[in-house]
Amino acid sequence: MKKRIGISFTTTNYPFYQGWFTQKDLGDDVQLEELSFLRNNMEDIYRCDGFILTGGIDLDPSLYGGKETYPNKPQSHQEQRDLFESRIFRYAQMNKIPLLGICRGMQLINVLEGGDLVQDLGDANSIHRKKEEKDLEHEIDILPGSLLHQIGNRTKGLVNSAHHQAIDERFIGRGLRVNAYGPDKTVEGLEYADKENNGFMLCVQWHPERLKTEDHIPFSENIKERFLYEVRKNNMNKLTIINPATETVITEINEDSKDTIDRKYQSLKTGQIAWSAQTTQKRIECLIRFNDLLEEKKEELAGLLTAETGKPLQQAYNELNGARNRIRFFTEHAPKYLADEWITPDGVTKEKIAYEPLGVIGNISAWNYPYLVGVNVFIPALAAGNSVFYKPSEYATLTGLKIQELLYLSGIPQDCFQVAIGRGTVGAELLQLPLNGYYFTGSYRTGKYIHEAVAHKLVPCQLELGGKDPLYVMDDIEDLESAVAAVLEGVIYNNGQSCCAVERVYVHEGIYDRFVSSYVKQLALLKLGDPTDPATEIGPLSRKEQRDFLLDQIQDAVSKGARLLAGGTIPERKGYFMEPAVLTQVDHSMKIMTEESFGPVIGIQKVRDDEEALQLMQDTVYGLTAAVYSRNFQRAESILQRMNTGTVYWNCCDRVSATLPWSGRKHSGLGSTLSYHGIRAFTVPKAYHLRG
Repeated sequence: MKKRIGISFTTTNYPFYQGWFTQKDLGDDVQLEELSFLRNNMEDIYRCDGFILTGGIDLDPSLYGGKETYPNKPQSHQEQRDLFESRIFRYAQMNKIPLLGICRGMQLINVLEGGDLVQDLGDANSIHRKKEEKDLEHEIDILPGSLLHQIGNRTKGLVNSAHHQAIDERFIGRGLRVNAYGPDKTVEGLEYADKENNGFMLCVQWHPERLKTEDHIPFSENIKERFLYEVRKNNMNKLTIINPATETVITEINEDSKDTIDRKYQSLKTGQIAWSAQTTQKRIECLIRFNDLLEEKKEELAGLLTAETGKPLQQAYNELNGARNRIRFFTEHAPKYLADEWITPDGVTKEKIAYEPLGVIGNISAWNYPYLVGVNVFIPALAAGNSVFYKPSEYATLTGLKIQELLYLSGIPQDCFQVAIGRGTVGAELLQLPLNGYYFTGSYRTGKYIHEAVAHKLVPCQLELGGKDPLYVMDDIEDLESAVAAVLEGVIYNNGQSCCAVERVYVHEGIYDRFVSSYVKQLALLKLGDPTDPATEIGPLSRKEQRDFLLDQIQDAVSKGARLLAGGTIPERKGYFMEPAVLTQVDHSMKIMTEESFGPVIGIQKVRDDEEALQLMQDTVYGLTAAVYSRNFQRAESILQRMNTGTVYWNCCDRVSATLPWSGRKHSGLGSTLSYHGIRAFTVPKAYHLRG
């Protein structure tokens, strides 16, 4: 596995930075990565083991309160670059990743840490400002005992120069110290003051990538060699992202550690105070911009979602559209449900309820619908004034990072939304933090573990878990073919990888044979294949191990007398594909009728009457949804009223609405998302008794 050095792109002299590293320097274990603000390839930041922030056009004056006009002002600034590189720095800082700041890069780091710049050294700047093709050169004095002194092994030396701005020595950034001065006392280098608790970072005002002579070796080659040593020494765990349709590696990115999780939490704790002080309207304006960006970048986002999860491309677009509708609901209704609620507005003692943010909440999300289940939590949480520690599934990490990127672009501060990258061990680290609420979407087993782990904290813990959702087709159904089509979609959509997918079907004996025949025929018409093909309706499973789990359910059913009418085989092709399975002659002694499947398999059981159907539908430890298809609402309602589930459907299934609460009972979860319940779920009420 090669180490990667990310070099920030500059429109001036970028080839010098790449050319600084020879093949001998890089060997077989290091490669260079261009990090470009023009391409905004944020995702590549997370796979780098070292960074170089390069020189170039001046920082935008708004970053440090500078004047809009000054003698050597460029024709235009590059605000997008400032923002992009600030994220590189914060990521390197948070993860203790080796970093070199060169010229402009050093100035940016000082400003980001609260320092200031000398905006223009003036036209009399004969030492530093480059006026011709050849760099100026001057001596520097290096502070003994500094990192730069250790690397260069001398206290004086000759460096080049090409700048008209400089670090203001009166305002050095937090945690930084000067390590070198020029002959006019211009700051020539910075480093961390506390090297024990920070990663390797060296900043220089000169351009080591353009120093060539033997006299320059201590301030060019020595710096490069030390930087490469630190990069090779950096030993972050890597998370491998695999395309489930091709089994090829998309990328490898850095996992979080306990230390990085702790630092991100401290950032969120600080950021939440300022965020909650903003008005609700200001917070919502950011979320509206985020929603607009989901539409603006939908092609890119849908393509990434399909590559990472195997979801057919049209279904990826559908998910984004659904997420946008939910965000629209939250942004339109949050002002009402987050506002103070006057209970007794008149009289001697007035009474009201205020809905205050919880604080820092943890959102451990799912891979099957990363946008839909994500926005259920982080959108209302942010609207209410919380900061969010978001843990996407390891099977949807790149999408999670895209969500973070777009939230930042929308104006959400970096210290109000952080992503925890990694597998279950990283999620377990979140449980050790003193968070003010936990919101999880996933399996019952993991949800139970989370609930037990955080119970002693006495903070909200909402669990959106799985189900074994039943559907009953009565014998009075008028349009059998349409009913079959609806049931089939409820089983197969997203390859059955939905919490509320139809997982067991009961059909009245009067129409059973016709129903099964139609189901098998309609299933045969669906196209399984490349999820990027617009005609594909069934893509691969998102996780390889799920195939073995489903095959075990099928084998268990067949061994107990079930009949496999279709599918249940593995196609001879790359990818985690599986032919959808249909089983009949099933009963509740079989796993496929009692244990959650989460895949494109279904058991269809014949029932004598409504009462038998009801008893079988009730025979489960889950309680998410239940559906009945019938011409007669009263007949269907008699069953739906007796189902101990959070949601019931009449003549529809596998449906979620932003206006209605989404909640589970028994092993299907705790608490509610969506509707106004899902807005106030991220608040804590405070009662006001007011006299005077």
